[in-house]
Amino acid sequence: MKHIIYIVGVILLGMANVSAQSVADVWQKLPRNLHTTIDSVARLDMIDLYRAGMTATAPTLMGDTAQLTTLSDNYLLLRTSKASTMQIKLIKLKKKTIYAIITTVEGPAPNSHIDLYNEEWETIPLKKYIKLPTVNDFISVDNPSANIRQEIGKSIVIPTIQYTMNDSTNDITALPSFMQTLDKESRERIMPHIQSSIKLQWNGKKWK
Repeated sequence: MKHIIYIVGVILLGMANVSAQSVADVWQKLPRNLHTTIDSVARLDMIDLYRAGMTATAPTLMGDTAQLTTLSDNYLLLRTSKASTMQIKLIKLKKKTIYAIITTVEGPAPNSHIDLYNEEWETIPLKKYIKLPTVNDFISVDNPSANIRQEIGKSIVIPTIQYTMNDSTNDITALPSFMQTLDKESRERIMPHIQSSIKLQWNGKKWK
């Protein structure tokens, strides 16, 4: 009997560990210092509403309204205010899981920030897993030394870049949102030399 109880206990513990790896559970337990505007009760309510097929909104502590728009086993997209979003993606490695959190502020153009954490919510240096593109990486000209590259660089005063993920892949897409900060004439002049996106592909160990 003791042997059976021990086996059942191990199974239940394993089930609990699996459950703890869902992105919904991660978001509920998100440390307060990482998200100060939505309390834990509101987060749980939003998850329940989303799973019930209802509009998953909740008031924030800043007097705004947050909405959970996408929720899968390993990916979450949350509009935290009228001008900001948060994405959480669980990246499962062989023996551990890391959390990729992308926060985006949408003014004057969407500008994203990526943070990586381990399961103890300790910050992981980005350089361990990813090298983020710069504005210069979006510039595509036939002659790398052409004056147009330098001219484009001078035109881009606000170097915003937007990052997105989804639930079907661990890849990260970088978008040249800095184009939205340019006047019409400058935008039309340099648009032929700007890549529409850069994909950072996950190879099972890091993004390339």
